[in-house]
Order: sequence, then C-alpha cells, then structure tokens
Amino acid sequence: MDLFSSRSMVGLCLALLASTVLANEIVVEGSAQIVGGDLGQARELATRRALARAAEFNGANVSSQALVRQGLAMETVQVSASACTENAQQLSEKVQDSELTVVIKVTVREAGACHQTCQRAYVNRIIVTAFAMEFPEQKLPDENSRLSSFTALELSKKIVRRHRLLAEHESTVFPYRSAVRAPEPMMTLKDNETPFAMLARKHRGQYVVSGIYRDFGVQKSGWLAQSRRIEIEAFLHDGANGEVLARKTFAKVAQGSVELTSKPVIGSPQFYEGDLGRVWGGVLDEISQWVETQASCMPFIARVLQAKGNLIHIDAGAESGLSVGDSLSVHNWRDPPVQSVTGLALGREKSARTNASIRSVYPKFSILDLTDAPPHLEVQEGDVLYAQ
Repeated sequence: MDLFSSRSMVGLCLALLASTVLANEIVVEGSAQIVGGDLGQARELATRRALARAAEFNGANVSSQALVRQGLAMETVQVSASACTENAQQLSEKVQDSELTVVIKVTVREAGACHQTCQRAYVNRIIVTAFAMEFPEQKLPDENSRLSSFTALELSKKIVRRHRLLAEHESTVFPYRSAVRAPEPMMTLKDNETPFAMLARKHRGQYVVSGIYRDFGVQKSGWLAQSRRIEIEAFLHDGANGEVLARKTFAKVAQGSVELTSKPVIGSPQFYEGDLGRVWGGVLDEISQWVETQASCMPFIARVLQAKGNLIHIDAGAESGLSVGDSLSVHNWRDPPVQSVTGLALGREKSARTNASIRSVYPKFSILDLTDAPPHLEVQEGDVLYAQ
C-alpha cells in the first residue's frame, strides 16, 4: 500500500470513529399512566419521557441554587441533556395495571453534532399577510401605494420557490390593531378565534407569516444621491391558535435610485434589476429563508371538517404529503385560557385525545379512522390534528 492510500485509509477510519462517537442508535422505554381511558394522551407522554431518557444518554448538566430568606430555605435544580435525539421509531408498546410503556429506537447525537435539519413527509403551508408600515409618512407622496400587498405576494412566491413549503397570500389582510403595537395585542374574532387561526383555516394552512415595515425612510447623502433603509420585522404565528412562535428583524440599505415608482411594476424582472428592487428583494429572500428554517420542521396541523362515528374528514391531503396508513394525533383546546396575573390571555392548553389513522387520501382532504378512542369521545368540526 502506498503512502497516499495509507493516509486515505487512516482518514476514513478517523471519520468512521468520529461518526460513531457523535451518533449512537439506542433503544429506550418510557411509561405513563392511562387516565380516563385516554390511550393517545398516555402514548404521547410516554414517548416524550422515552426521548428525554435518550437525550440523557451521554450525560446531563445539573445546576442548583439555594436561597435562604427569613429562615426559609428554597432550592432550585435544573437538569439539561448534553445530547439531542432524532429519527425516533416506536418498536412496541404494552399496557399493564393502567400503565402504558412504549419502546422506541432513536438516534442520539452529542450536543456539538446537533443540527436543525429534518426529513419531513408532510409539507406545511404558510399564509402570508399584508405588511403594513409603522410610519406611513415615510412613503413619498407619488410612490406606489400597494407596497403592503406586493410584499405579501412576492414573499409567498419566494417561499414556494425554495421547495420546502407551500404558501398562499392574503394581500389585503393586516391582522393587528396597529403597526406600532404588533404583534400584541391581537384582535379576537367570534368563538375566541384569532385572525391568524381564521386565515389558516380558510386556506387550509398550518402557519401564518406577517410583518411590519419598521423603517422605509429616504435619506439624502449628497447633492443628488439618495439612500433608503428597509427594515422589516417578521412574525411567525401558529395557525391553530395565533400564538407568536418566532420573530426577527431584517434590514438593508439601498442606494441610488430608491424611489418606489409606478414603473417598473413591483415584482417584475425590471424592478428587481433596479437599485431599490435589488435590495428589497434581498430582504425578502432573507425572510423566506428564515421562514423555511423555522416552519419546515414544525408539526403538521390539520382540522376536522366533519365527523361521523369513527370516521372523520380533515382539510389536508396528498398535496401536503399525507399517505394511507399514516397516523395523526387528535387534540382539543382546554378552556378557559391561561391568564397572566394582570388578566392578559396567554393562550390555551391543548391535550391529546386519541389517534386517527388515514384510510383514504384525496388531493385536498383525507378520511381517517379514530383509533384508541376513549369512551364517549366526541370529535367535532374544527378540532385539530397534529403530526410530526
């Protein structure tokens, strides 16, 4: 064997050794009590406990703090895993004395090797709303007045072109009471439905993206030279309850011809070739990449369209990647909403009720059988199903 081949073999061995150290496939168990005959909720809790045990496979970090005040000692302990899990697969489950135990096989990686990529069978749909301006006076008198609508349209196109998400736009809908106070407080529609949940339900979507132009002002940097700072704060909302899941600010400065004229039309190739369009498009590119990173691996959400006996119809089908035999978890929302000490609604708890198995798939809807349903379970129109 020559020197080059020897070095290659050593390098290969080191690479294999590193991959072995960084990732291990293990089998773990998790258990949970079956309360009220709700096997689905017990399975979800048992699986979470099994994954937590797997994450501690390489050890855990423990920190504690003691506080003595007026003769009373209080101690807090925090435990965090030093690894992450992926590619979990349930091998078996058993029920004994009202306790469910699941056995799963899972890949465990060291913390340094964890990454936020995923292989998803289901494709989430994003609904993009209009992006209003916090300071409308920053738009010059003769500039295009439809910037808010064009932002929704162009951002949805850019999200779709990345090929990991579906997207629709509602270019005339602004879901906040005012741009200054976004994203809180949100308006609430009838039956405690937020405008985000309404939009997601209307378009059969899972998540909603909205945003605010925090800055769109023009600055003169010379006798004729101008610059324009484009700052957009984007928000990602849960399509089931409207909660803010993520937010981020994006900013760039355009120089040269930065006025928003009627021609070329916003979104046209000629517009993107101009000084303003090139930078504005770059901001939307960054937002679309951020949306993809945040939402492509989030749980898939579907809604019950109708229920009759053990059969339910949901608003998702083949275009979202659903297949016959797949299993989804049926959830409901607990009332009343959780409130802060000042009375502000913080959101509602959701709990797993049962599982449902897909028996028929159509392009835009599917038919499912309820499985493991507890006695007297009633699934209603609007109930939510989740899948990873």
